[in-house]
Amino acid sequence: MEIDSPPDTIVEEREELMVSANGGFITRRKAHFLKPTAISSNGEKISELPQASVSPKPSIFDQKDLSEKVSFKGWRRPTQKWKTWVHNMHAKHRALWEQVGIYEAVMSSRYSIRQHKQLVLCLAEKWCPGTNTFVFPWGEATITLEDVMVCGGFSVLGESVLSPLKSKQLVEIEERLNKGRKEATKGDCGSPTPRAWMDYFMGNGNELEHEAFLSLWLSSFVFVSSSSVACIGKHVFPIAIHLARGNRLALAPAVLSSIYRDLNLFKDRFFGSVVVQTNELVNFYAPFQLVQVWVWERFPGLRPTPNSISPGEPRVARWNKLKANVIDVKVAMETAGRSFQWRPYVITIDGWSLPKFYGDKEQHVLIDSRVHLDEEIHSFARCLRGSELVGLGSVEQYVPHRVSMQFGMDQDLPGCFARCNGNPDMAWRNYSRPIRDAVLYVPPRLFESDVTSQYSEWWKQSVVAHCDDSKPFLKRPRSSRKHGVSVREKVCKGNSSKEKEDKEVEAGDLAQAVDTEDRLTIRELLTRAEHNSVNTVMIGASESPLGAQSQPCSTKEVEALAKMEANMKRCAVNMESSDEAKKYETLDNIFKRLSVRECENMPMITAITDKEDVEKTEYEPKQDDNVTKNGNSIRESKGSVTDDVKSKPGLKDGGESIDTTDLFTLSVELETRVCRLEKRLAKLKK
Repeated sequence: MEIDSPPDTIVEEREELMVSANGGFITRRKAHFLKPTAISSNGEKISELPQASVSPKPSIFDQKDLSEKVSFKGWRRPTQKWKTWVHNMHAKHRALWEQVGIYEAVMSSRYSIRQHKQLVLCLAEKWCPGTNTFVFPWGEATITLEDVMVCGGFSVLGESVLSPLKSKQLVEIEERLNKGRKEATKGDCGSPTPRAWMDYFMGNGNELEHEAFLSLWLSSFVFVSSSSVACIGKHVFPIAIHLARGNRLALAPAVLSSIYRDLNLFKDRFFGSVVVQTNELVNFYAPFQLVQVWVWERFPGLRPTPNSISPGEPRVARWNKLKANVIDVKVAMETAGRSFQWRPYVITIDGWSLPKFYGDKEQHVLIDSRVHLDEEIHSFARCLRGSELVGLGSVEQYVPHRVSMQFGMDQDLPGCFARCNGNPDMAWRNYSRPIRDAVLYVPPRLFESDVTSQYSEWWKQSVVAHCDDSKPFLKRPRSSRKHGVSVREKVCKGNSSKEKEDKEVEAGDLAQAVDTEDRLTIRELLTRAEHNSVNTVMIGASESPLGAQSQPCSTKEVEALAKMEANMKRCAVNMESSDEAKKYETLDNIFKRLSVRECENMPMITAITDKEDVEKTEYEPKQDDNVTKNGNSIRESKGSVTDDVKSKPGLKDGGESIDTTDLFTLSVELETRVCRLEKRLAKLKK
């Protein structure tokens, strides 16, 4: 039953047939959707995905070649002198920075995000200019105002960044900054470099030091342009003057607009209808470090172990100076449906305070013009509403209703959103229009949102049926434990089913399967398992091309899972320095090491060694006796691992999540390999 709502409200509440994004039973319940949906648009057409994004054109550039043709000019690293200036100005102007909403953004400029160009370029390949979203085989996602606000520290509230300087006093300050810009060059014809600018204004008692400080910050870390890459750009002087005088500006939409602009430029330049292979270097000026942070926050398999942060530090400090080593970024993104974190910011982190809109219970906030709306709730409402993003020289469409699950809302068929045809004034009026909801709905932070049944069918027809390149990643190998029967039990039931399987698989196919997976070292096997299943196997879960949310239903389980990855990676680092692992050179010995007694005293990860330390196992039909001996050894060790897995308690039983998860994942993978090895051994005996 549909509940009527005003035409310009943000959230729509109605009963619908809902299904988990991960598949499962269809149920009817009350759901909350971000508008416009196809139903709320009075029968208007669905906002379809462009065909170019559904069936993307392959690039004529490989990753290495593409990386050499791209330069992220807006990705800046702080100098020690800049950090010193931030420290000095922080003591004087912290209260003002908090008032105008730039405190966390300024403090974030002290941290360095190491550039992982392949990561960003692989993500950019998924960009759809028609919707300003990333289109994956398993779902649609994008960088939102929430990401720019939480990770970047920029405000979504305030006046436009294009606001002019109206008073005569403010205009005179701009003239003085332009004069100082000339004097800071020390007689050179060019513009002042950041170092020359700091030498001229920093700590010399100049009354415009704060305006000069903000000008350098904006020019070098926020709104970098082709004219301000190596110098101070005067295009940011009006913004700096407004902020220094306590006038709040909405920097978040302007920053996000520049990111959308450059992603569209990247897609058109390297994946457009007409692409010419040249040696020309393409420069991008948006702060693409936020794009990489977005990937690390939402793709667990692609990120390094986050830093611990102290109370009061911005969230970006988690990724300061970290480096991630990923074998195949593209495959990891394609297969990340189950591991993708739709709402990473709702998970509690030591040292970081959750905003008010991440409450444990749902909220119904009364919107009354006579009562001032809480600033944090108002900011969250701006993130939920479709609008036009006004930047410096760019106006981009913002469509959060296409990615409702990123905000804890349910997902329905996306409706069409009218454009303002790039007019900055009209676009800003569209962005800053008042909230029409009588009561604003804010979901609980751990709510697991669903999709409507019609959306699920639409997605399958729009994407799954047309993305031939993504079909290998849509169906994952089903676990032998999915129906409560292990591989070992199936083998022991008799030779009839085994012979039937052998007849269906030719000898050449079997050898190929062994070469591609059974020859892997244990480290490579776990790397593949980590990419495919988030270190867990969902028992009885049905397959779906839509990514599932990763938040469990309780805060305790969420926080336990958040700490799991850090513990696993610390174990892996400690393991790599161990010489004892070099003793185990064959698959049989590694299996024997995984006994019940040893597994109780060490994490499973310590049984893994480097590719150099573990010799890949090869089986040759030299002697039947040796083959039989190896087969018996494998069966015995497999049984011990399986028994140990069954004896370990899970999260619900109060056990340690890292041991249980690793043992369960590894045992399932080993059982699958052992089954194939046993079938091959049987063929070798013939």
